[in-house]
Amino acid sequence: MSLILSVAIKYEHDVVAARQRARQIAGLLGFDSQDQTRIATAISEIARNAFTYAGGGRVEFVVEGRTAPQLFTVKVLDHGPGIADLPKMLSGRYTSATGMGVGIIGARRLMDNFVITSEPGKGTAVTLTKIVPRDVAVITAERMSDIVGSLARQRPRTPMEEVQLQNQELLRALEELRAAKRSCDDSTASSRTPTGVWWPSMPSWTRRPTTCAAPTT
Repeated sequence: MSLILSVAIKYEHDVVAARQRARQIAGLLGFDSQDQTRIATAISEIARNAFTYAGGGRVEFVVEGRTAPQLFTVKVLDHGPGIADLPKMLSGRYTSATGMGVGIIGARRLMDNFVITSEPGKGTAVTLTKIVPRDVAVITAERMSDIVGSLARQRPRTPMEEVQLQNQELLRALEELRAAKRSCDDSTASSRTPTGVWWPSMPSWTRRPTTCAAPTT
Protein backbone atom coordinates (compact mmCIF):
# COMPACT_ATOMS: atom_id res chain seq x y z
CA MET A 1 0.00 0.00 0.00
CA SER A 2 1.37 3.42 -1.02
CA LEU A 3 0.11 6.53 0.74
CA ILE A 4 -0.41 9.41 -1.68
CA LEU A 5 -1.80 12.08 0.61
CA SER A 6 -3.55 12.65 3.92
CA VAL A 7 -6.02 15.49 4.51
CA ALA A 8 -7.06 16.54 8.02
CA ILE A 9 -10.73 17.47 8.42
CA LYS A 10 -10.94 20.20 11.06
CA TYR A 11 -12.92 22.95 9.37
CA GLU A 12 -15.69 23.00 6.80
CA HIS A 13 -13.36 24.15 4.03
CA ASP A 14 -11.31 20.99 4.63
CA VAL A 15 -14.28 19.02 3.25
CA VAL A 16 -13.98 21.04 0.04
CA ALA A 17 -10.23 20.37 0.01
CA ALA A 18 -10.82 16.61 0.37
CA ARG A 19 -13.20 16.68 -2.59
CA GLN A 20 -10.68 18.61 -4.69
CA ARG A 21 -7.85 16.25 -3.82
CA ALA A 22 -10.03 13.21 -4.56
CA ARG A 23 -10.75 14.54 -8.06
CA GLN A 24 -7.15 15.57 -8.69
CA ILE A 25 -5.70 12.24 -7.59
CA ALA A 26 -8.30 10.28 -9.57
CA GLY A 27 -7.33 12.24 -12.68
CA LEU A 28 -3.62 11.61 -12.13
CA LEU A 29 -4.33 7.89 -11.69
CA GLY A 30 -6.03 7.72 -15.09
CA PHE A 31 -9.75 7.76 -14.21
CA ASP A 32 -12.01 9.45 -16.76
CA SER A 33 -13.99 12.60 -15.92
CA GLN A 34 -17.13 10.69 -14.94
CA ASP A 35 -15.27 8.47 -12.48
CA GLN A 36 -13.42 11.50 -11.14
CA THR A 37 -16.79 13.08 -10.35
CA ARG A 38 -18.12 9.87 -8.75
CA ILE A 39 -15.06 9.52 -6.54
CA ALA A 40 -15.00 13.21 -5.55
CA THR A 41 -18.71 13.12 -4.70
CA ALA A 42 -18.42 9.98 -2.57
CA ILE A 43 -15.43 11.31 -0.63
CA SER A 44 -17.14 14.65 -0.11
CA GLU A 45 -20.22 12.96 1.39
CA ILE A 46 -18.24 10.87 3.85
CA ALA A 47 -15.81 13.66 4.77
CA ARG A 48 -18.76 15.95 5.46
CA ASN A 49 -20.27 13.32 7.75
CA ALA A 50 -16.98 13.17 9.67
CA PHE A 51 -16.99 16.94 10.06
CA THR A 52 -20.69 17.26 10.90
CA TYR A 53 -21.18 14.30 13.23
CA ALA A 54 -17.70 13.61 14.61
CA GLY A 55 -16.23 17.10 14.75
CA GLY A 56 -13.54 16.20 12.21
CA GLY A 57 -11.32 13.37 11.10
CA ARG A 58 -8.77 12.39 8.50
CA VAL A 59 -8.90 11.35 4.82
CA GLU A 60 -6.15 9.10 3.49
CA PHE A 61 -5.61 8.47 -0.23
CA VAL A 62 -3.67 5.30 -1.09
CA VAL A 63 -2.95 2.97 -4.01
CA GLU A 64 -3.03 -0.75 -3.25
CA GLY A 65 -1.35 -3.51 -5.22
CA ARG A 66 1.79 -3.78 -7.33
CA THR A 67 0.22 -5.44 -10.35
CA ALA A 68 -2.86 -4.64 -12.43
CA PRO A 69 -5.60 -4.09 -11.58
CA GLN A 70 -4.53 -1.81 -8.76
CA LEU A 71 -6.95 -0.21 -6.33
CA PHE A 72 -7.46 3.44 -5.49
CA THR A 73 -8.53 3.36 -1.85
CA VAL A 74 -9.68 6.26 0.28
CA LYS A 75 -10.05 5.93 4.05
CA VAL A 76 -12.08 8.41 6.09
CA LEU A 77 -11.42 8.05 9.81
CA ASP A 78 -12.88 9.85 12.80
CA HIS A 79 -13.02 9.53 16.59
CA GLY A 80 -16.57 10.72 17.03
CA PRO A 81 -19.54 9.12 18.79
CA GLY A 82 -19.95 6.41 16.17
CA ILE A 83 -23.14 5.18 14.52
CA ALA A 84 -25.49 3.41 16.92
CA ASP A 85 -27.54 1.38 14.41
CA LEU A 86 -25.24 0.93 11.42
CA PRO A 87 -26.96 -2.17 9.90
CA LYS A 88 -30.31 -0.37 9.82
CA MET A 89 -28.71 2.67 8.19
CA LEU A 90 -26.96 0.58 5.54
CA SER A 91 -30.23 -1.19 4.74
CA GLY A 92 -31.74 2.16 3.81
CA ARG A 93 -34.36 1.95 6.58
CA TYR A 94 -32.96 4.83 8.61
CA THR A 95 -31.67 8.32 7.97
CA SER A 96 -30.84 11.00 10.48
CA ALA A 97 -32.74 14.28 10.58
CA THR A 98 -29.87 15.82 8.60
CA GLY A 99 -29.73 13.00 6.03
CA MET A 100 -26.60 11.10 7.10
CA GLY A 101 -27.95 7.74 5.94
CA VAL A 102 -28.71 9.08 2.47
CA GLY A 103 -25.14 10.33 2.09
CA ILE A 104 -23.64 6.99 3.15
CA ILE A 105 -25.88 4.97 0.83
CA GLY A 106 -25.17 7.35 -2.05
CA ALA A 107 -21.40 7.14 -1.52
CA ARG A 108 -21.55 3.35 -1.41
CA ARG A 109 -23.29 3.23 -4.79
CA LEU A 110 -20.68 5.45 -6.42
CA MET A 111 -17.70 3.22 -5.57
CA ASP A 112 -16.68 -0.32 -6.49
CA ASN A 113 -16.29 -1.35 -2.87
CA PHE A 114 -17.41 0.25 0.37
CA VAL A 115 -16.66 -0.89 3.93
CA ILE A 116 -17.76 0.94 7.06
CA THR A 117 -17.11 0.02 10.67
CA SER A 118 -18.32 1.99 13.65
CA GLU A 119 -18.22 1.54 17.38
CA PRO A 120 -20.27 3.76 19.68
CA GLY A 121 -18.00 6.11 21.56
CA LYS A 122 -14.92 5.21 19.52
CA GLY A 123 -15.57 6.53 16.04
CA THR A 124 -16.14 5.42 12.47
CA ALA A 125 -13.87 4.19 9.70
CA VAL A 126 -15.01 4.19 6.07
CA THR A 127 -12.97 2.58 3.28
CA LEU A 128 -13.99 3.42 -0.29
CA THR A 129 -12.35 1.68 -3.23
CA LYS A 130 -12.34 2.16 -6.99
CA ILE A 131 -10.51 -0.17 -9.40
CA VAL A 132 -7.85 1.70 -11.37
CA PRO A 133 -8.70 1.49 -15.11
CA ARG A 134 -7.19 -1.63 -16.61
CA ASP A 135 -5.72 0.25 -19.56
CA VAL A 136 -3.62 2.39 -17.21
CA ALA A 137 0.01 1.37 -16.76
CA VAL A 138 0.92 -0.05 -13.36
CA ILE A 139 1.62 2.73 -10.89
CA THR A 140 5.23 2.23 -9.83
CA ALA A 141 7.11 3.96 -7.00
CA GLU A 142 8.61 6.35 -9.56
CA ARG A 143 5.23 7.26 -10.96
CA MET A 144 3.84 7.64 -7.45
CA SER A 145 6.57 10.18 -6.76
CA ASP A 146 5.54 12.09 -9.90
CA ILE A 147 1.89 12.07 -8.79
CA VAL A 148 2.77 13.46 -5.37
CA GLY A 149 4.87 16.14 -7.03
CA SER A 150 2.03 17.09 -9.37
CA LEU A 151 -0.37 17.41 -6.43
CA ALA A 152 2.07 19.70 -4.64
CA ARG A 153 2.16 22.00 -7.68
CA GLN A 154 -1.60 22.22 -8.17
CA ARG A 155 -3.16 25.38 -6.76
CA PRO A 156 -6.10 24.68 -4.42
CA ARG A 157 -9.39 26.05 -5.65
CA THR A 158 -11.41 28.47 -3.58
CA PRO A 159 -14.80 27.22 -2.30
CA MET A 160 -16.49 29.38 -4.96
CA GLU A 161 -14.37 27.86 -7.73
CA GLU A 162 -15.20 24.39 -6.44
CA VAL A 163 -18.94 25.16 -6.51
CA GLN A 164 -18.61 26.45 -10.06
CA LEU A 165 -16.80 23.27 -11.08
CA GLN A 166 -19.50 21.13 -9.50
CA ASN A 167 -22.15 23.07 -11.43
CA GLN A 168 -20.23 22.47 -14.66
CA GLU A 169 -20.08 18.75 -13.88
CA LEU A 170 -23.83 18.67 -13.30
CA LEU A 171 -24.53 20.48 -16.57
CA ARG A 172 -22.23 18.12 -18.47
CA ALA A 173 -23.89 15.10 -16.87
CA LEU A 174 -27.33 16.45 -17.75
CA GLU A 175 -26.35 16.90 -21.39
CA GLU A 176 -24.92 13.37 -21.49
CA LEU A 177 -28.17 12.01 -20.05
CA ARG A 178 -30.18 13.87 -22.69
CA ALA A 179 -27.93 12.58 -25.46
CA ALA A 180 -28.22 9.02 -24.16
CA LYS A 181 -32.01 9.31 -23.98
CA ARG A 182 -32.17 10.51 -27.58
CA SER A 183 -29.99 7.56 -28.60
CA CYS A 184 -32.21 5.14 -26.68
CA ASP A 185 -35.36 6.64 -28.19
CA ASP A 186 -33.91 6.10 -31.67
CA SER A 187 -32.87 2.56 -30.77
CA THR A 188 -36.23 1.54 -29.31
CA ALA A 189 -38.11 3.07 -32.22
CA SER A 190 -36.24 0.74 -34.57
CA SER A 191 -36.87 -2.36 -32.42
CA ARG A 192 -40.65 -2.51 -32.86
CA THR A 193 -42.13 -5.99 -33.29
CA PRO A 194 -45.67 -7.19 -34.17
CA THR A 195 -46.34 -7.64 -30.47
CA GLY A 196 -45.38 -4.10 -29.48
CA VAL A 197 -42.41 -2.00 -28.58
CA TRP A 198 -39.52 -2.84 -26.29
CA TRP A 199 -38.82 -0.07 -23.79
CA PRO A 200 -35.50 -0.38 -21.99
CA SER A 201 -35.44 0.35 -18.30
CA MET A 202 -33.24 3.30 -17.43
CA PRO A 203 -30.90 2.59 -14.51
CA SER A 204 -30.29 5.16 -11.82
CA TRP A 205 -27.45 7.65 -12.31
CA THR A 206 -25.34 5.81 -9.75
CA ARG A 207 -24.96 2.67 -11.89
CA ARG A 208 -22.53 1.96 -14.65
CA PRO A 209 -23.85 2.41 -18.21
CA THR A 210 -25.15 -0.63 -20.05
CA THR A 211 -26.61 -1.04 -23.51
CA CYS A 212 -28.97 1.81 -24.27
CA ALA A 213 -28.66 3.31 -20.80
CA ALA A 214 -27.92 6.75 -19.54
CA PRO A 215 -24.31 7.52 -18.65
CA THR A 216 -23.41 7.80 -15.01
CA THR A 217 -22.17 10.99 -13.44
